[in-house]
Amino acid sequence: MNRKTLVATALAATASVLLWRLRPDSSPPAQPRRTLIEREPRLITRLAAWEPAAPNSGLGRLVCYLSAAPVTAGGLVLGALSGRTPRINDGVLVFANARGLAGWMLRRRGFTAATLGHAIIASSEPSAQLLRHELTHARQAERFGPLFAPLYIAALIIYGYRQNPFERAAYLAGERHTTAM
Repeated sequence: MNRKTLVATALAATASVLLWRLRPDSSPPAQPRRTLIEREPRLITRLAAWEPAAPNSGLGRLVCYLSAAPVTAGGLVLGALSGRTPRINDGVLVFANARGLAGWMLRRRGFTAATLGHAIIASSEPSAQLLRHELTHARQAERFGPLFAPLYIAALIIYGYRQNPFERAAYLAGERHTTAM
């Protein structure tokens, strides 16, 4: 097997595992997951409740955009595959009503939306609650920069989708936004 074939096979296997782990889980978490969360470090518990604020200065915005740029690049590729023109909302590009490959990927995986850096790709027009959820992911990417993707994937492997601390924080932010209205 040549080197290119080996690399392609490894990437395909990794993508398959990640896509399987990224599937949404609507069922309540199993008991071992609750036990894992009950024993999680305080830092993880705090991360699961943290909704980063949007930067409030020009320099802060610049640093955040530069920090999230590597993840945003992937989001722009996926957004381009959505067949939609983006609009700007709270400093991020929103590709609503995604069609094409991006829309198919979202629907196939059972997701309503996905955020990569400063790009939100949604299968339909996002509600205010969903937008707040996805904006939380954009703010997380700003704070963690290029480390966000590996940290998110590591948390996904350890906790699964619904119990991932980054997801728990985003769901909590969406709920807070709904109750504040």
